[in-house]
Amino acid sequence: MKKIRKGALCCILLLAIIISSIPMNKEIIKASSDSYLSVRGVDLSSIIAFEKSGQKFYYEDGKQGDIFDILKNSGVNYIRVRVWNNPYDTETGLGYGGGNNDIWKAIEIGKRATEKGMKVFVDFQYSDFWADPAKQYAPKEWKNYSNSKKISSIYQFTFSSLKTLIDSGINVGMVQIGNETNGSMCGMGGLYDGVWNLTSGVGDGLKSGCNAVNDINKYYGYSDSKKILRVLHFTDPTTTSEWYAEQVRNVGVDYDVLSVSAYPFWFGHASDLASTLKNISVKYNKKVMVAETAYPYTFNNADDTMNNIGSKEDMTYCDYPISVSGQKQAISDIFNAVASVNSIEKTKGYGLGGFYWEPSWIGTSKRISDSCGTGWSSSVSENYENLFVLNGSQYATSAQGSSWDNMTLFDKNGVALQSLQIFNDFKK
Repeated sequence: MKKIRKGALCCILLLAIIISSIPMNKEIIKASSDSYLSVRGVDLSSIIAFEKSGQKFYYEDGKQGDIFDILKNSGVNYIRVRVWNNPYDTETGLGYGGGNNDIWKAIEIGKRATEKGMKVFVDFQYSDFWADPAKQYAPKEWKNYSNSKKISSIYQFTFSSLKTLIDSGINVGMVQIGNETNGSMCGMGGLYDGVWNLTSGVGDGLKSGCNAVNDINKYYGYSDSKKILRVLHFTDPTTTSEWYAEQVRNVGVDYDVLSVSAYPFWFGHASDLASTLKNISVKYNKKVMVAETAYPYTFNNADDTMNNIGSKEDMTYCDYPISVSGQKQAISDIFNAVASVNSIEKTKGYGLGGFYWEPSWIGTSKRISDSCGTGWSSSVSENYENLFVLNGSQYATSAQGSSWDNMTLFDKNGVALQSLQIFNDFKK
């Protein structure tokens, strides 16, 4: 997910539109009787921080339950978890926020998911805090590394982290190499310009991470259905994703799944997404999925931190009502767009599914954010950015709450919304 404000977002969208040759239309993908998805997931990265704060979660009828049980009951079979190298401030020891997701948080989340019969999708961001098209800072420890040393460190961190996860009994099904790597990765490359030139380091960084997953599969003898899939992740799905698929082919990155962030309020209509995913799957013989999606069910704010989408003015597209039913329909159309890939004989089974981003990131106080990591940023997160830029603007200078509380699949009290049942609609 991108933690960027309107100015940076507009620049990214403008560049995407210039590159794009895909026509836009408002045709909505209709549900079909055989819209089955093998991957029905959520990104639950902030959950440990929320539970530490004392937050409880409830079924739709108000009965309290373990959130993993609630999700499984709703048809979820996959949990995505982000991994930052070291999301803690060197001087104070406080976390940067956003769940403070290091490998140990991933193990805690992964164990609980595995115990419930779910698979785990590991999102390596190769940063100490949010990595997205607006910023891709290297981990503190890697700050002064050359590109070649960063590339070898990506391999080592990926391999050792996966080994730790697997040895902890976690059922890892997929691994994401970098997060929304449109323009850079781990401090290498630049916004759109020259990213896929091998000398920029990005192409070799992606290769290095994928090679680590290959070697993990060999180390544990994983093959066929047990093989861990290698995932690449980009944004702008209806404008530049086909271009990225071509670039990674040209630089020789060997991977299994091309995934996209598909937020319908920013990047277009489900029919365009379906066309893009079909084209990529057919032309490049790759599996495809949506790594992140969401839609607001209200414009009301549950805490005192501004939400990413607070009004229609924040939305490039608004094809659905701002309501629980509108939220469910938006995600249904996104999932059906992925499922449509399976209607082509050549790519049957290549449309894997999708992940709803942070469905339980409800409102939280700034005080709790600093102590537990429940907000999108803590009071020390700017210390990390200041290692790389002067007067940075991507992280906060004070503790923040949730900027996502109107996008969740739970209400402000932690009670499941009816839209959470969308995953059951795509089960066999």
